[in-house]
Amino acid sequence: MKLATLTMVALMAVSSVAQAASIEASSATFAGTVIDFNNFDGYILPQIDSGNLITSLDLGSGVTLTTTPFSVVGQNAFSLEENGIWTVVGNTNRDGNFVSTAFESGNGAINFSFATAIQKVGIFANQSQALGENNSLQVLAYDINGNVLESFTVNIDTAWDSYDEGLFVGFERASADIYGFGISDGSFVVDNLTIAAVPEPETYAMFLAGLGILGAATRRRA
Repeated sequence: MKLATLTMVALMAVSSVAQAASIEASSATFAGTVIDFNNFDGYILPQIDSGNLITSLDLGSGVTLTTTPFSVVGQNAFSLEENGIWTVVGNTNRDGNFVSTAFESGNGAINFSFATAIQKVGIFANQSQALGENNSLQVLAYDINGNVLESFTVNIDTAWDSYDEGLFVGFERASADIYGFGISDGSFVVDNLTIAAVPEPETYAMFLAGLGILGAATRRRA
């Protein structure tokens, strides 16, 4: 009986590490490297520069942004129709310039690729929500080969007279295996991309504790 109980505790500790989760929160749920877009001022992507089609933008910290036509990196104001408006003023979640989209079709997307694997990724977002339209956004995480690791849909609903409101959306994986992150469908705004590359120390401690309990129980039984 004791062995069964100890084994269950160990498995619970290990499974808590192994569990991956999507994130929908009122503010950032973890700390990490934050990219805020304040160094950009109305940069349109894609664009033609000296006869060359520019489809990506280096954001620093090993992060590259690509979008379908058209997005504005370093936007300072954007109407979200029934969801209010975003401005440079911001709030405790974000402030300053941000990324806005005005896609040629409702199936447009923005994507962030990472030079090294990421374990946690999230971004503060809101969407242009029009009455009578499909107002869900798709949030996706990709592996090193561009395959979808996880995805979910979210409908962000804020007041028509609100300013700079939204949700923090993203993923927290069991290991650092995220090489891409994207949002698609509809028109939307995003800011404060937050990334973390490795599990936090307490997560490792819980994992090792679980293995230790299981090992001790096995030795007693032997």
